Amino acid sequence: MKTFLNKIGLMMLPLLINMLIGTLRIKIHNLPDNKSNYIFIFWHSQMLIGWWLFKDKNSGALVSKSSDGDILDNLLTKWNYRVFRGSSSKGGKEALQELTSYVDMNNPAVITPDGPRGPRGEMKNGAFIISNKCSIPVVPVRIFYHKKKVLTRSWDKFEIPYPFSKCEVYFGNKYQYVKYLDEAALNELKNSISREM
Repeated sequence: MKTFLNKIGLMMLPLLINMLIGTLRIKIHNLPDNKSNYIFIFWHSQMLIGWWLFKDKNSGALVSKSSDGDILDNLLTKWNYRVFRGSSSKGGKEALQELTSYVDMNNPAVITPDGPRGPRGEMKNGAFIISNKCSIPVVPVRIFYHKKKVLTRSWDKFEIPYPFSKCEVYFGNKYQYVKYLDEAALNELKNSISREM
């Protein structure tokens, strides 16, 4: 019975999310041109709109091999993402290699750089590795909900916009990771990007 209810939940969740997003007033600022390929990044807490922004664009996504990852995999597949499963604790290196190969075929990548388990707001290196190997820039995305519910008990303080509220999306500068940096320089780069997210 529990498995059946889980399956029903997986089927209904994309529909409910699409219904919620359909009520929002979304305004996008500084959208990059579509003549180039990019790696888009946004914080895990803002991924509801973050993932939606890049649906139906053949985007590649990294998703953890967890029960939460199963839910996200189901949603992103319905949004026509190519999903690669793995995280720092399980299968992450292989998934990153597969995503890199996919991006190298001129497909965009979409990554939550502090996911899947945090720490919140601390950027991991996956986006930079892809940027270096595929010679394409990382673009930070800031998502701001004017009215929202914050799940304070979740590690990422996950944000859910209220129906019919305003949502603003800001695309930041392009950051090309040309060569590997030492720890101090890399942290400085991460801080610069984080200020745009």
